[in-house]
Amino acid sequence: MAIYKHFKPSYYASSIQEIPYEQLKKQGIHTLFFDLDNTIMSYDETLISNKNIQFLNELKSAFSIIIVSNSGFKRVSKASNHAKIPYIHSAKKPLKRGYKRALNKAACSKDHVAFIGDQLMTDIFGANKMNILSVLVKPVKQRSDHFFTRTNRKIERFVLKKMLKKYPTLINDALKAYSKDIHGL
Repeated sequence: MAIYKHFKPSYYASSIQEIPYEQLKKQGIHTLFFDLDNTIMSYDETLISNKNIQFLNELKSAFSIIIVSNSGFKRVSKASNHAKIPYIHSAKKPLKRGYKRALNKAACSKDHVAFIGDQLMTDIFGANKMNILSVLVKPVKQRSDHFFTRTNRKIERFVLKKMLKKYPTLINDALKAYSKDIHGL
């Protein structure tokens, strides 16, 4: 059961715009780490939309923001530089390396960070292993997922089914909503 607790997000939202940022602020969060692909923009886009840039710029008045992505330098730098947001590329989530690099770049403690991403197997699992508050969002455009992400989502579905059956006490409202929205469970 110990490993399954790492798949439990603190919050779930249908998009980055729907996250309870005021509640995060009240919890002492002042830095936000965002996944890029299918969290801020879909895989088939190369630049962050003007709407999302405007939204992230509004968040910058209350939070420091860093993009933490498993994608390579070329993709992440192009999108992040366009939005004028610092970034970590090739983060290798769920390994701790990328999260540690982001914490160093932000010069803050993990107690004041929330990680926002669309995948249980990488974003949420890694953030929870680091004891960083995790926020799961519905993928921007799941149909644009890359091969590895599609594979992760199949594994994720298996893990969720097992948790629902064997460890129902680990299923919080965030996981219930995500399981229903993404996997129809």
